[in-house]
Amino acid sequence: MNQAQKIQAGIDFDSILAGADKRVTVRVPVLFDEDGEPKAGFVIVGKNSPEFRQENHAIRSEGYQRSAKRTTAIDTKTEEGASQLVHLVDVNQARIALAVAVETFGFTSEGKDIQLSASQKAAAFEKYPTWQDLVIAALEKDADFLKV
Repeated sequence: MNQAQKIQAGIDFDSILAGADKRVTVRVPVLFDEDGEPKAGFVIVGKNSPEFRQENHAIRSEGYQRSAKRTTAIDTKTEEGASQLVHLVDVNQARIALAVAVETFGFTSEGKDIQLSASQKAAAFEKYPTWQDLVIAALEKDADFLKV
């Protein structure tokens, strides 16, 4: 079957469901050499992954609990409340980025390749917020995680 016939034939739904448990990862480079070649970064899973779904569920659950309690509800009409909300959104983004960054590549310590720990990844995202932004942006590219 040539490429045109494959496209016209469509996508077999059963094969999509059968492959749903397969872990799909994407490399997100954050450090590059002088020629622009990726040297180090994060390997992430997508929004269909257990890691994302579990953290997203926890964040949503905590949000519903917070809003149900009058004493912890955020009043966004005030400057303090708006700032609280922005902080909460930032914290939640960091939680998602940490949850989906399941591996690292290219980082070394004393000349040996290492995998960054969760605390090291959190420190890296705190020190270099653009790295977290790159992870979140890559997470939004759903097509990278849906290979058929």
